Amino acid sequence: MPSARLQQQFIRLWQCCEGKSQDTTLNELAALLSCSRRHMRTLLNTMQDRGWLTWEAEVGRGKRSRLTFLYTGLALQQQRAEDLLEQDRIDQLVQLVGDKATVRQMLVSHLGRSFRQGRHILRVLYYRPLRNLLPGSALRRSETHIARQIFSSLTRINEENGELEADIAHHWQQISPLHWRFFLASRSSFSPWS
Repeated sequence: MPSARLQQQFIRLWQCCEGKSQDTTLNELAALLSCSRRHMRTLLNTMQDRGWLTWEAEVGRGKRSRLTFLYTGLALQQQRAEDLLEQDRIDQLVQLVGDKATVRQMLVSHLGRSFRQGRHILRVLYYRPLRNLLPGSALRRSETHIARQIFSSLTRINEENGELEADIAHHWQQISPLHWRFFLASRSSFSPWS
């Protein structure tokens, strides 16, 4: 069973039982989740394997088994929300959380620079899809601003007066026509592949 579906089933079970430990039967739990007795046993075993609950089954007719929750539905829902955010599935995140203000806070905390699976990732809020940010391609003004932030140069040309200005380098010297020396700002950081 996919993890997302199992999490939904656990949250439903936790809500129906109000998160309290109780003595119950497989038939009662199966009725709560609208599934068969056999499938309910599989669900409970899988949830127990994941450490979300304990199920102490009693053998014999009329004996009640003990269900104890080790994890809260809210904590599991928070974990699910973080997984959806990590996978950029915002529509499903809004459905799960329900409150757009909470989703907005989660998104803002997720923005910024990160490194995952050997790739640098920059997350920014933008109101339309960004097809590419290559400096040579035609870009809108806002996209040009983002591209300038990403592709900073040693120097830049002032568009108003055509003069050379500092960008990453705060000072430079021409030693020969093909040999230049640039002095970089201490706040600049580089990776070997830049």
